[in-house]
Amino acid sequence: MNESYRQTRIAQLQNHRHVLLQRREQRGAPIASIDMELNVVRAELQALYEVGRMQLVADADA
Repeated sequence: MNESYRQTRIAQLQNHRHVLLQRREQRGAPIASIDMELNVVRAELQALYEVGRMQLVADADA
């Protein structure tokens, strides 16, 4: 995975997460579906962060 793509995707997901959290606070918001979407966003962010950590370790070992 290209580092530039990874950083861009992280920024997109963080922005999307922020929008979802704002929507969740609105009166009458479909909280269950927003929470499911937040879980997907969190999972992808965690995976992208892990890829970055693994790359740092690989670079340090090289």
